[in-house]
Amino acid sequence: MVELCSFLQEIVEQLTQVEGLCQELRRCVMRDVSTVQQALSSPCLLFETPELTIDVSLQGREHFVHPSTVFKELYPASMNDIRMWNIREMRICIEWGKTFDAYQRLSHFDQFALVRNFAFAFNLLNRVFYSPDHGPDKIVFQNGAFIMRQPQQQVNFCLTIFVQLSGCRPIYTRQMDEIMLPFRRLQLSVSEFATFKAALFFNPDALDLSNQAKPDVYEERNKYLSALFTCITNKLGMAAGVQKYGSLLMMTASIQVIFDFEF
Repeated sequence: MVELCSFLQEIVEQLTQVEGLCQELRRCVMRDVSTVQQALSSPCLLFETPELTIDVSLQGREHFVHPSTVFKELYPASMNDIRMWNIREMRICIEWGKTFDAYQRLSHFDQFALVRNFAFAFNLLNRVFYSPDHGPDKIVFQNGAFIMRQPQQQVNFCLTIFVQLSGCRPIYTRQMDEIMLPFRRLQLSVSEFATFKAALFFNPDALDLSNQAKPDVYEERNKYLSALFTCITNKLGMAAGVQKYGSLLMMTASIQVIFDFEF
């Protein structure tokens, strides 16, 4: 039992380290790839972050060509900001997936199936978890771009700005209410968040995942669920830990509903 707990704790520690590398990679200039398959087959960028340069190409509020990844000030997000972060998170999801040995053992077909199934959730989860807390009605990206809950016509900016905002879309309200605020109430740690994501990523029911891969993916999911349970209960004790663990797992339904709403 002690050996099992130690093994699961090592898993959590490794996931936490990788999560830190993902945070670093979000700020960096990444080599261009033309296809998802090219990204899947290239060496993992996460382990090259010390050699990558910080993306400071453009800063300030006039982010209409290529927004910076570096925070300078809070400003209303344009579609360029949202598009840039969506693309960046998709790439980071691929690089993150490569850090799992079980993922690397899968065929490229099955690797693509898992990434395609999880990429939106990966983007959504990171967006709300890492959003600095500026109240319950605002999602803030790493570079200071923010999305408001309120409708566009209530935001007092010039027309050239507000026609590009996405704050009025119901999908963002759901992200705030059903993911961001529950995360904050649960006081989710980085380690818990990283392990939760790993458990969601290895989805044996992912669309187009081969029957041959399903047992291995199922086993990986159980491993990360066990690691998550151990991580939480070791910190909070069994009673409070079970409650937090259960609350977190119940959020998977909301994540799936938001995914279905978007697509």
